[in-house]
Amino acid sequence: MNILSVLPIFSFLIFLQTGIYAFWKGWKRPSVKVFVLLAGLFAVYSGGYALFFSAETVEKVYLYDKIAALGWVFFPIVTVWFFLIMTRIKNRVIYIISIFFLIPVSIYSYYLAITDLESIKLYYGVKDNWFYSIDETLAAYFIFILYLIVSILISYFVLISWYYTESSNRHKFQAKGLITVLSIFWSITFFSNLFLPYFQGHIIPAIAPVNSLILFLGIFWFLFFVPSGFITHEIVYNLIVNRIKEFLFIVDSTGKIQKTNQFTLTNLRYNSYELSRSYISDIFTDPLKVEEAINSTQTRSVSRQIRIDLITKNKEQIPVMLYVIKITDHYKRTHGYVLSCLDFRQKLKLRDEVSERVRTEKNLSQIRKELEMLVKRRTQELQEANYRLQQEVLDRKSAEEQIKADLQEKLSLVQEVHHRVKNNIQMIISLVNMLCSHPKIDASASEKLRDVAEKVRYISRIHEDFYSSPNLSNINFSKYLKKAVGELYRNYGRGKDIVFKLNITDHYLDISEAIPLGIVLNELLINSLYYAFEKEKKTNEKNTISIEFYKNSQTFTMVVSDNGVGLPLPYKDIRTTKVGLQLVNVLVKEHLKGKLTYYGNKGATFMISFTKSE
Repeated sequence: MNILSVLPIFSFLIFLQTGIYAFWKGWKRPSVKVFVLLAGLFAVYSGGYALFFSAETVEKVYLYDKIAALGWVFFPIVTVWFFLIMTRIKNRVIYIISIFFLIPVSIYSYYLAITDLESIKLYYGVKDNWFYSIDETLAAYFIFILYLIVSILISYFVLISWYYTESSNRHKFQAKGLITVLSIFWSITFFSNLFLPYFQGHIIPAIAPVNSLILFLGIFWFLFFVPSGFITHEIVYNLIVNRIKEFLFIVDSTGKIQKTNQFTLTNLRYNSYELSRSYISDIFTDPLKVEEAINSTQTRSVSRQIRIDLITKNKEQIPVMLYVIKITDHYKRTHGYVLSCLDFRQKLKLRDEVSERVRTEKNLSQIRKELEMLVKRRTQELQEANYRLQQEVLDRKSAEEQIKADLQEKLSLVQEVHHRVKNNIQMIISLVNMLCSHPKIDASASEKLRDVAEKVRYISRIHEDFYSSPNLSNINFSKYLKKAVGELYRNYGRGKDIVFKLNITDHYLDISEAIPLGIVLNELLINSLYYAFEKEKKTNEKNTISIEFYKNSQTFTMVVSDNGVGLPLPYKDIRTTKVGLQLVNVLVKEHLKGKLTYYGNKGATFMISFTKSE
């Protein structure tokens, strides 16, 4: 792909985008419609030549030029058409030449281009570029040249006539600009597409699709960015139909509605077809008043304003101020009437608002006087209430100080009770230890007494841990559980290779639940640490103690299990033979009002579940 194929692609994109912009900007304007058609022809011309310059064989050259022929054959006559519409020049001779010469020749040339292109151009390749030459014996080519020349002359004639007939400086500026870009375009095109091919010059190939950008963009600029300045009846009518915020009706002499504006259709909730089949008697509450206003225009052009109501499609009434304008021609003949209705709803609304405001101000004046009296009376009441409130505040402060003193006294009593309980428990432990050393106590009883002393000792420790909490009704048992595991392992599992697996969620218990559950936890952990791993295991499985604590709905569950030697059979006699398990059973059933489940097939597992007390 060379530069000569890239430039037509660039031109193709510009033609296409400019045509789309023009279509979006003002499709309803006749000049814009022709401009869009011209953009399409130039886009086809450029697209075909983008393929043309990258062709490898002469057969493809002819094929791509046949595709581009739609553009290079018809753009001259469409350009003439565009200038005629834009300038509004009406010349009978130009129309005759266009109909009887330009159109037939363009159709004939296009027919030859797609059926026998060799009769117009003879292509040959030079240094990877394609050129064409002109055979002086080919009449079709010279007919096409004549077609171009006539199109150029008509275009110049139209633009020059526009320049001299228009008085507006803007139109003169547009005419001069279009003449300039037309001259530049045809000069370059004549040199590249006519002069060089005629003398078989190889300076540049035919580049009309590229230099046509000069003409096309010039037309685009003067069409859209330098407005023509014409104020047509269509512009005025569209302004009235789409912008005027009044009810407008154009009626004939019989009273039938012919035209109306968008504001009327929107407010009356009709469509244009429905309203065009209606008469003034269908949309006014008092047709006689309207007829009187119409009759008054016989002696004047505009009637006086009258107050009347319009009827919507939903049978609602809209208040308006109506006046009638008579429509006449140059011979003073009446062809119809314009009924202009000013929307009176806002004025009525303002009138009602003013009346309402006057009434409101009177009421406010009376209310203001009443409020002043009320404020005086209320101020006196507030002063008295403020005095009573100050007395009440003083009494409440005194009561709060008494409550704080009572609370401090109760805290001191609780601490004293806790201290005495601790001392009593310590005394019990000392007495049990003394009994262990009594000469009349045998070794077995002494061992049991020591076990009892140990249980009392960790019960004392649990009691001390929980009663040191600032809130006895909201104890974080999960935190205590983690702490207890570490302490018990240091005291009873030292030297044993044991792995602890904890699955614990944070939950809070009352002191009455935390103490028995803490004792149960200590008893079960000590039992596992003492007895679960006495024998050496035959497998490589690690010694593991698992502890779970979780809540499901209102039920708390604690599971303590190990993978040790398990429980001795039968399981049902364990609660009555083992002192520690007897204690666990009593605490779960009597204090926690819960359920104890255990089994010992592969290790020992104890599950305690209870419902939190309200």
